[in-house]
Amino acid sequence: MPEQSLLACMSPRTSSMSTATYKEFGNNKHHDPQTAEHTLNAISALLNGIHEPFWRDWPLLDPAQFLKVELLHHFFRMSWDHDIQWCITVVGDDEVDFCFNLLQTPVGYHSFADGILKLKQVTGHDHLPPHFLAAICALLDFHYLAQMPVFNEQALAKLNAALALFHADKHAILAAGGCSEHFWIPKLELMQHVMPSIHMSGAPMQWSADITKHAHVTEVKNPACTGNNQNYYAQIACHLDHSDKCFRFDLATNIASSHDSHPGDGVPQPALSLSHMANCGLFQDR
Repeated sequence: MPEQSLLACMSPRTSSMSTATYKEFGNNKHHDPQTAEHTLNAISALLNGIHEPFWRDWPLLDPAQFLKVELLHHFFRMSWDHDIQWCITVVGDDEVDFCFNLLQTPVGYHSFADGILKLKQVTGHDHLPPHFLAAICALLDFHYLAQMPVFNEQALAKLNAALALFHADKHAILAAGGCSEHFWIPKLELMQHVMPSIHMSGAPMQWSADITKHAHVTEVKNPACTGNNQNYYAQIACHLDHSDKCFRFDLATNIASSHDSHPGDGVPQPALSLSHMANCGLFQDR
């Protein structure tokens, strides 16, 4: 979410994909898309402190087009940060864990024998208001339906109905004290962009950030554990630069050895020297 706002050159209190402001995030309304013209006009009027966006000369440069709803942050993180936290606030930690303890363990699914929280105190009620349950279930249904690999008109209708049902019953979350006095949640506003994104670009599951998140762990976080916690960014940049140069050296030597091992049909081949590969850019500093 902060990264999307940064790319769109918008304030975190404004939607990165529409013209909605933070007080409109909880509305059941699809606001006008955030266009490049609107953003560049705001920049020219010195309204957001940005000089020149890097995407200003791109084709299809509207933030509403090049930013997509993403499963990991917009669905999974929202379920944990909001849906589950609302339930915990209303019924208490122990009741939520107890409900997860009662679940059967289907083959192929993860079980929660010890619940989903570390119990520190026993508190809460023993029931949920019906409309509260309806709102939570509708939002979970929306998140599950949006992960389908293929959509037709019937699936899109169910998706739209689930989001509408949540907005119809969301007042029960406030009434039960599940959250604060408002729904100023950026991820909630982005739910309005799921169906337009499906029509424009296909299923949201193709935009998962799981691969880049995993790469961040292996390429940045794990090497950082071997450092001395000093000059973090400089050390990581140096590590990535060294790793890239080692990769290029290994690639060049493998190409050279492969070339020498397979001269090809008895025809003499010119030597492929490391200096020649360097001139081709394999060792170019970045």
